[in-house]
Amino acid sequence: MLKILATADIHSPRFLDLFIKSLNKVKIRPDLIILAGDLVDKNNIYALKHVYEILINKYEEIPIISVFGNEEYRGFENKYREMYPVFKWLDDEYIILEMKELKIGIIGTRGALDKPTPWQSRHMPWLYNYYRELPLKISAMIDEARSKGAKYIFLVSHYGVTYKNLEGEPRNIWPYLASSRMEKIIKDKKIDLVIHGHTHNGVRDKINIDGVEVYNVSLPARREVVLIDFTPKSKVFGLEKWLYSGG
Repeated sequence: MLKILATADIHSPRFLDLFIKSLNKVKIRPDLIILAGDLVDKNNIYALKHVYEILINKYEEIPIISVFGNEEYRGFENKYREMYPVFKWLDDEYIILEMKELKIGIIGTRGALDKPTPWQSRHMPWLYNYYRELPLKISAMIDEARSKGAKYIFLVSHYGVTYKNLEGEPRNIWPYLASSRMEKIIKDKKIDLVIHGHTHNGVRDKINIDGVEVYNVSLPARREVVLIDFTPKSKVFGLEKWLYSGG
């Protein structure tokens, strides 16, 4: 059994108090921490210091995997890596971890959208092709991680990976929140666990896509950090999730 603590969209300092209060309720010691992007507001790099220090002081020596969100601006990735080196930042990259006799490949990405936002279309028109091509790139990374011995694959994306858990958000903005193409990758590649954020108003915390559990761990949506109990069962993971409510 692997205990995972996951969250996203802290937008420090905006939801920093909520993050701290939620974290203080957690009584277990997780094996792995996953941060699914938008940890700060408007690329306020220094506002991540509070989150960083809280996590590394409370959970010393526990691996912390983080991806960038749209609020961690492109071009500043190395600055985040330099200032917060304990976090393992993944930017369209993967890492293989061996934990509790499990060899896990973790793919980390900002993710893709079916449509670039209007701002992105004006200022970064190249994102249109990037978003179209990213699912294939993710697919190739999964194959590579498996070729290097990863028995299980986790996908961590900031943006959503399906429309099936976007309820709560206005339907007309769904293409700006997620990539429906990612859903096909999840099915075809038999990913074992998917974690994402970005969907602040999503009312569905967990859905199932062809046996794969997909979690929206956005802090504004869940109102607390998410705890996932990941149990391998003869090549198929059983997943259970608790939103720790205290005491």
